[in-house]
Amino acid sequence: MKHILKMFLAFATLVVAQDSTMNVEKEPSLPGWGVYVGGAFGNATAVDDLPDGTNLESRLVLPNIGVSKGLMLGPVPLIVGFGYHPRGYTYKATGNYAVEADYQIDMLDFWATVPYPVSDRAILQAGFLVGTCLGGKVTIDGDDTDLEDIEGEPDFGIMLGGGFAITEQVGVNCAYYVGLAEFDDINKFNGLVFNLGYNF
Repeated sequence: MKHILKMFLAFATLVVAQDSTMNVEKEPSLPGWGVYVGGAFGNATAVDDLPDGTNLESRLVLPNIGVSKGLMLGPVPLIVGFGYHPRGYTYKATGNYAVEADYQIDMLDFWATVPYPVSDRAILQAGFLVGTCLGGKVTIDGDDTDLEDIEGEPDFGIMLGGGFAITEQVGVNCAYYVGLAEFDDINKFNGLVFNLGYNF
């Protein structure tokens, strides 16, 4: 719980500090407060070599949900956010001990990207994400088992992607996440993240 509070306070402090130093005229190229919902095609790479006949594959994980805000950090434009973003992958083993196990790791993340406009509707983005684990489960043959001893595990990585404004308030975003942390000393997460956002 203390990790969640620290992340929320970091997000709130950054936003409040920026709001208190803004000029009356708002930066026109950055969005205000917004909400988003989406998902990810999650995967992972094993820290150690997997046994022969086993591999990790991508799977759809839902939902991604959170809040975002555009702000200026000195001369640097940022889009920052805070939300729930599960990670996931499928573990497959063939041969005498064939098994297919779907993993979902529930994460609460703080993220920030630097937008680069390529047109009046499209941007490229690059940034980072850092999160803490809320728990997780593994599903085998329809049976769910809670994963123990992972709550509070950190994850962090970089994101590269872009966004497109459908209207002034509605937009879509897509980014590839590359995990840099060895989560639980077992895997590094990665995946294609997508969402639909609404700016107030």
